[in-house]
Amino acid sequence: MSEHGIRRDDLIEMVDDLRAALRDIGQEPLPQAQLVTNTRDRLRYIASLTEQAASQTLNAAETIGDMLSAQRAEAKALARLTRSPRLSDFLTRLQAEHASAGSQLTEVIQAQAFQDLVGQVVNKLLDTVQRMEDSLAHLLLEAEPDAGLLSGPQINAAEQISQEDVDSLFD
Repeated sequence: MSEHGIRRDDLIEMVDDLRAALRDIGQEPLPQAQLVTNTRDRLRYIASLTEQAASQTLNAAETIGDMLSAQRAEAKALARLTRSPRLSDFLTRLQAEHASAGSQLTEVIQAQAFQDLVGQVVNKLLDTVQRMEDSLAHLLLEAEPDAGLLSGPQINAAEQISQEDVDSLFD
């Protein structure tokens, strides 16, 4: 049998198992039936919060970078105007420290860009899970339910006890 045929048979078996499970529980909705949906919703919420945090971090990092750049330029201009060696050394050191801080901000910005890529991958995975869940639900609901199903747990059809069997126990 081809790999495609094996996968198809596995999928058919899985769908049959799910239908049997739904039959066993009388097709009543259970909290477990919403497990994928709840998990997906929670992941979407987390992805949304992460995106907001990344955006806030990037905005703050860019603002700090702009302030450091402006201060570095002013320190450079003041260093040329001062005659105090101590103040000149301080302004030179300040320029170097601001340049170093700017490099660190670049690292933060790159890390947040990576986080954005991770968020995009998570969203694509969530969309894939949604499509799979929809397809599986379509497969499960494709066959009409058996009109003879009970509304509670059902035992194996071969082992069902009829009312006549119960009556014969009392005779």
